[in-house]
Amino acid sequence: MNFEDFRKDIELKLSSIAEFELQELHFLPYSFGSGLLVYRINGQNHKFVFDGRENELIWLKSRTHQKYTESDFTEFEKFDGLKIYEEELRNGIKNSR
Repeated sequence: MNFEDFRKDIELKLSSIAEFELQELHFLPYSFGSGLLVYRINGQNHKFVFDGRENELIWLKSRTHQKYTESDFTEFEKFDGLKIYEEELRNGIKNSR
């Protein structure tokens, strides 16, 4: 799976969990396929950073009701590769409220 496929996959899963808004998208196909996605979900910013060289996905969260440009993100979870299961996503969003 590449980063573009991951975006489609995560948005499909998110659509069945909660309303979301894409805040930022960067895909660097010539930099080992690295990428960045930021979503606003239930008043909180969720950032997914993929390091293609290390094949590592990091999920970061902000505090609730922070503007994206003023957000301080803290690391929530790390994954090997571009795979997040719907249950992991659901639990991570649920624990954000």
